[in-house]
Amino acid sequence: MAVDQYAITTLAALKAHLNITTSTDDALLEAAIDRATYAIEAYLDRKVVQRRIYEWTTANGYGQLVLKNPPVGHVHFAGYGALGCMTVSSAVSTDLSAVVTVAETRLTLVRVDSSGNETITQINFSNHKTASAIAAVINATTGFTASVASNCIAQRMNRIVGRDIRNAPLLLTYTDQSQQDISGDLERGILYVGRGYDDLDAHFPVGPLSMFVDYDGGFETVPPDIVLACLTLAAQYYNTRARDSSVQSESFGDYSYTLASPSASGSTMPAEVANLLSPWKRYR
Repeated sequence: MAVDQYAITTLAALKAHLNITTSTDDALLEAAIDRATYAIEAYLDRKVVQRRIYEWTTANGYGQLVLKNPPVGHVHFAGYGALGCMTVSSAVSTDLSAVVTVAETRLTLVRVDSSGNETITQINFSNHKTASAIAAVINATTGFTASVASNCIAQRMNRIVGRDIRNAPLLLTYTDQSQQDISGDLERGILYVGRGYDDLDAHFPVGPLSMFVDYDGGFETVPPDIVLACLTLAAQYYNTRARDSSVQSESFGDYSYTLASPSASGSTMPAEVANLLSPWKRYR
């Protein structure tokens, strides 16, 4: 076992923090790091360690895009549009349902046959990176057929939620228009697109527009406060792994103790950790 690819800290760092020199509890320590990483990312409402992010967002009339996962290391693509890439059809006329969904990381096919039996097929973009690759899987799936009109990167396919295609084929589209004029405050994750040249309307629509942004988001070097927060939280998870979490205080004769309360904000995050993380917390 090893810590997650995007863990905030390392096993060696946590063992040094706890002054542990043996390898007996390495698996427990690694699990504590992963748990702390996930808790911190949920608290901050952002991914911490830099990774590839695929995000659909809406630009306002001023051409501003506020991305969810700053800082931004590099923008691979920013664009919009709806060019047809693939047509998906139902192949069995007696099926009761044939539904297609294009979500964040996958295309899903849900088929219900004439006997009411449901079959779900998930085609992950991480394994099938192009429309052509996805179409090949669809054509190998009972109840569906697909034909490619224009090959594209799978992650750029526009989202479709629960479209039943028994009565009519579904044309899937992708963001084909690359936004050429783009600048931004990458540290804050704000992109400025299009507006502000000779003709204010020539480069970007006046009204809101849904855009797809493919970028590297998160910290290339994680700030020390976030690393310390992860070490502190992981250490707490490790040290209290056998304790009954419902018990907050106990007394033994003349001796008693009370555990520290969660942060004053009402979060379940310990106050010490919340204080370290507060400057980095994302507020919607």
